[in-house]
Amino acid sequence: MLSLGRVAAAGCRSCQTILRGLLNPESGMFESRANFKVRQQLKLRCLYCYFIRVDGRWEVRCTEYAKHHQKEPFNVKLLW
Repeated sequence: MLSLGRVAAAGCRSCQTILRGLLNPESGMFESRANFKVRQQLKLRCLYCYFIRVDGRWEVRCTEYAKHHQKEPFNVKLLW
């Protein structure tokens, strides 16, 4: 017959195994994404890059490579 302590310990071990699998950075659940680079002069870097206008400023987005994302600097003078 199993004691209550062994059952609780076995339950904790299985929970730890599940949590380790979920929180493992190599599991692919948490993919790293590149941030936008702020540049004065935008350019297309590959065939998959395209221009888009968002909130009054130009951005370059890429469907293939997240490292190619670029955007114009924010013009503070437009706020006043």
